[in-house]
Amino acid sequence: MEQNRAILLCVTKLREEEQRIIDHLRDLGVQVQVNLDSMELPLGEPDVHSFGIALIRCLSQKNALNRAHLLELAGLETLNSVKAITICTNKIHQAIVFQKHGIPQPQYKVAFTPEKLFQALQTFGDLCVIKPATSSWGRGIARITGKECLDGWIAARESVDPGHQSFPVLVQEYVEKGDFDIRVVIVGSKPIAAFRRVSADNWKTNTHLGAEIDPLEINDEMASICKQIIEVLGEGIYGADLFFDYKQQRYVVCEVNQNPEFAKSWKIHGVDVAYHIAQYVKAAIERKNKANLTVISR
Repeated sequence: MEQNRAILLCVTKLREEEQRIIDHLRDLGVQVQVNLDSMELPLGEPDVHSFGIALIRCLSQKNALNRAHLLELAGLETLNSVKAITICTNKIHQAIVFQKHGIPQPQYKVAFTPEKLFQALQTFGDLCVIKPATSSWGRGIARITGKECLDGWIAARESVDPGHQSFPVLVQEYVEKGDFDIRVVIVGSKPIAAFRRVSADNWKTNTHLGAEIDPLEINDEMASICKQIIEVLGEGIYGADLFFDYKQQRYVVCEVNQNPEFAKSWKIHGVDVAYHIAQYVKAAIERKNKANLTVISR
């Protein structure tokens, strides 16, 4: 495969999203080699230089980070970068980094022991959300509505994790966001689509849990937050989940996903996310090749 027209696509399995990305890349003249989680990575010479870039779309956050790290160490640029994946796949890392850079988000505490959870609960007025450092699709996230509720949560956790290996955990204030959150899809350095995820029956608004899609225009405040996110994480492919905090009358970042799904949502909001990703990947390869050519010519 020609170095300047090929990518390595790291996936757990080929879902509809990845197949559409492949189809668009091939239409754009970019060759694609699929690499499953169960397959060896091309880490040595000359294999690693057969590709212009590696696109990381693994379902497992751990696999995504591990494979991206190995490829980057071998000299292959990855999308997203190891830095971005590291921050995005750990909710505690993300909260600390966003606070450092002034990105609006819910107030939070990091609890290293069950005892510290009670202090955090009191800080947030007996209403808070506990999140494991690493999880996706809303798994392991609990809304705590008082001391008795927290007692029950701790007892349940201790039955499966007596050594408290799941700590530290992230504790956030509960944001009065109504029955929806907002997903903004970012490709490269620009937000390309936004939609509400509405759930009347569940305080969690993940589409994986049945939330409905309601297309939304990207306003100036959303665009400004996305710009801040890119300045911190670097260009890439992200799903930024926002709350509209009705108490403070502003948007805050719930979290940023480094491997956004779009098979269901794009059919409703009409923005072909796979095409935008393919265009961005092609442009990234061309920029890299141009930079390499400039170095060689010198």
